[in-house]
Amino acid sequence: MLKLLRAAILPTLSGVLYFLSWIGFGIWPLTFVCLVPLAWALRRASLKQALALGAWMGFVTHLGGYTWVIHLLTVFAFLPVAVAAIGYLLICAGQGLLFAVFAFLLRYAWLRTRWPLALMLPAALGAAEFAYPLLFQSYTGVALMPLRQVIQIADLGGPLLLGMWVAMVNGAIADLLLSRIAPQRRLPVVSLASVALALIAAFVYGAWRISRLERSQRDAPHLMVGLAQPNVGEAELHLNPQASVRTLQEQSASLYSRGAELVIWPEAGFNIRPVWKGDSSIGKVIQGGVPVPLIAGVIRVDEKDTWNSAVVISKDGTLGDHFDKINLLAFGEYIPFGDWFPIVYQWSPMTSHLSRGVSTAPLQVGPWRFATFICYEDILPALVRKTMEDHGKGRAHAMVNLTNDSWYGAGHEQEQHLQLAALRSAEHHRWLLRATSTGISAFVDATGQVVKRIPANVRDTALASVPMLEGVTLYERWGDWPGWASSAALLGIAVRALWTRREKSKR
Repeated sequence: MLKLLRAAILPTLSGVLYFLSWIGFGIWPLTFVCLVPLAWALRRASLKQALALGAWMGFVTHLGGYTWVIHLLTVFAFLPVAVAAIGYLLICAGQGLLFAVFAFLLRYAWLRTRWPLALMLPAALGAAEFAYPLLFQSYTGVALMPLRQVIQIADLGGPLLLGMWVAMVNGAIADLLLSRIAPQRRLPVVSLASVALALIAAFVYGAWRISRLERSQRDAPHLMVGLAQPNVGEAELHLNPQASVRTLQEQSASLYSRGAELVIWPEAGFNIRPVWKGDSSIGKVIQGGVPVPLIAGVIRVDEKDTWNSAVVISKDGTLGDHFDKINLLAFGEYIPFGDWFPIVYQWSPMTSHLSRGVSTAPLQVGPWRFATFICYEDILPALVRKTMEDHGKGRAHAMVNLTNDSWYGAGHEQEQHLQLAALRSAEHHRWLLRATSTGISAFVDATGQVVKRIPANVRDTALASVPMLEGVTLYERWGDWPGWASSAALLGIAVRALWTRREKSKR
């Protein structure tokens, strides 16, 4: 037992440093050393031990960062606190396996090459974050959101490139420490010099990119956009269905009087009745007499399907384009295999039975196009990249997110969701206009900086002049190439090792 406890010290330290560095606690400098204790623990580990050490680090990481899961399960799934706590531990363990994969890949490459850790850590982390599926998507590099200059490299390789940049620094520090305790190891001059150059390159590129984006934002045509945050949570929506709509209509009137040319409502902000496409009067009902264009969250229906949707309503109340949520939330908007066993919906009365959207085309508001995402879709880089494609009329001029984060309590989830989403702006050089039910609603500029926000649990509005931008980034064109490159490098190591073993067996 004592030996097991000693073995857990270093991965535990890595896990604690990781969640303290990440969104919520936000002590971002710790991200540059959070992987070092784990790397140190792996230096004598077998592959099996590497899996265990990485899994424990990942469990601790999520244990500290995802405490809001307990509130979610008690409110969302009506679970007793004890059962919700068990669910929380299982989610932390499942999500934490990402680091088991990372540790295994790192140790495998370490045993079969003489590469410096400054190279192996980025390769292992890039491949693990690229390949391992997560229920709640997160990336190591998002801890760097306060470093405005550094996060600009996301337009080259997305969140994977940011995480690999972080891992490279961790690897160089680990190389330096190992060289100090192992006389046979030389000072890793090449490793340290390469990292120094990468650090300088990231800051120089970021400064150049920000200056160009600021010029583009200044010169682009602008649209006055208002965000409405009614501060009406899920419980109040059920007790008083009119609460959200009345507040949002009042907020729309206020924003319109202040010059708003478009107002954005949160997810399912209009919840009085479903929206039927053939209902010619529904647009004016939603507007409530305020002649301002809207992008509003609604529940949309036809003869057989129901969608969680965003709809465009023109100034005169005409219903326009719609976007239907594609990535539905399991046990909230559907139950896996529920179509095969319908009785499960009776067991979970708060779970909706929604259909998936199929189109990623942007919403058209006058001459402008808005790539739209509902709920947590804005933290899914692949979906956002697909939505930002040219669907025949040109790429979107801005991004819109409608969400309801009222399920998650007073923990870190709201800030985590916002910062994960804000990175999309740096990846695509577009503003993100984010309207939420209870917060945090925000305007994020094309560099990924939150320029205006409405705090959580506040009833308020926000107004900003939003540039309608154009252009395409390398990340939009090439996607997650850092993940593919990392995976290919590790696969090459494995193939080389198998070939060497085969050649030796022939002798």
